[in-house]
Amino acid sequence: MELHQKLTILGIVLLIFTFVIHTFHEQNHPGVGFNYAYVTGIAMLLVFSISFILFNKDKLGNTK
Repeated sequence: MELHQKLTILGIVLLIFTFVIHTFHEQNHPGVGFNYAYVTGIAMLLVFSISFILFNKDKLGNTK
């Protein structure tokens, strides 16, 4: 399995964690405190971005 595929799977796991953390926070502490779903959400975006860049690195280098 290639690195970009592993990163995509990690991004999906982070997406699920983000959704669960956000849902839990909104149900138990609506509007109070810091929502840690932002942390996993930003990590998810970074992982998906790196995966996208690795998958398309050949195409990104040949922009003619």
